[in-house]
Amino acid sequence: MSKLFEYSKPVEGQLFIGRKEEVRHLSDHFLLQTNAAIVAPQGWGKSSLVRQAYKDAVRKERNLKLVYLSLSTVRNEERFYELLVQSVLRAVSSSQSEVSENVRRYFPDIHPKVGFKSDSTDDLAIEFDWEEIRKNQDFLLKLPSVVAADKDYRFVVCVDDFHSVSLFNDPDTFASRINDIWGTDSKVTYCICGAPNAFFEKFISKTPVLKYGKLIRLSMIGRKDTVTSLRDRFADSGKYLDDEMAELIIDLADNHPFYIQQIAHLSWMGTSVVCSRDVVTASHSSIVDQMGLVFENLTESLTSQQLCYLHAVLAGESIISTSEVLHRHHITSATSASRSKAALLERGMVCIRDGKVSFTDPLYAYWLNNRYFK
Repeated sequence: MSKLFEYSKPVEGQLFIGRKEEVRHLSDHFLLQTNAAIVAPQGWGKSSLVRQAYKDAVRKERNLKLVYLSLSTVRNEERFYELLVQSVLRAVSSSQSEVSENVRRYFPDIHPKVGFKSDSTDDLAIEFDWEEIRKNQDFLLKLPSVVAADKDYRFVVCVDDFHSVSLFNDPDTFASRINDIWGTDSKVTYCICGAPNAFFEKFISKTPVLKYGKLIRLSMIGRKDTVTSLRDRFADSGKYLDDEMAELIIDLADNHPFYIQQIAHLSWMGTSVVCSRDVVTASHSSIVDQMGLVFENLTESLTSQQLCYLHAVLAGESIISTSEVLHRHHITSATSASRSKAALLERGMVCIRDGKVSFTDPLYAYWLNNRYFK
């Protein structure tokens, strides 16, 4: 039986839910070689959207190649260049011998370390000496364009989790370098994805890479599409999930795609024939318990004023600057509230949704409200 629910990696095909209009528009942009930026909190399915749009586009343009790299664990500029080269080589190499051949072809004067953890090119690892990177930054950024032209491919380069660049030593200089090289590249389509933080929003507003491109701010996936998908996945395996229980899963996950899939998976595991309310709520509680230590460590990293600010957000306060609200949640001043908001936005712990500050992680909000603050 194929996997019914997926929450550990991007999804495609039957596991991809809704977003038909976004897929169509992004696929068209890939075919028209129009750059794009996708902005949404983590876990909302940005990378899945890119892969689904690419899958649709490649049916019409066979020489289209996706060069995908995620910066989720990248904290410095050196590692970015290594991942970029890695991803380009993977996209154009069908075997390890071809990887070696391409390394010799495109890096005659640079000598990267090339390694494989298995027989697959998917496990390719590239390492450069930092001094070599420093001398060849422009060349490495131009590599997608050089290889695409040489191989007669059309590249879509997707840089996911771009908000992580804010953690680099000099993010502004790095962004400027990308603008100088990629902003004038007409041979490659660039798709920049990330969660909304101050750095990424600034990059979007000022970057030539996206000057004539498409900005996509993802909204929540439609509940109707999600209910239908959950119900169908249960039915595919001979189990039954009614609309009420599907809605409960969505509510407990606050319509967050990552947690919807996780709760649905545990609920499916705990169901013999018909999924019950007890099974769904137990699945939700199990995930909250599993995340408890992570949430504790995250909370310990916050200042007392940031915690007070989160307490106000949990209480549903729409304006956290009036003297009454500040006093009620023990926030020392409007300036303190503003600083806490900025810091929490930068860390991606909260986001702006429908004009209000909201938690990015709904289970963390639940844990705070029902475990920590109690």
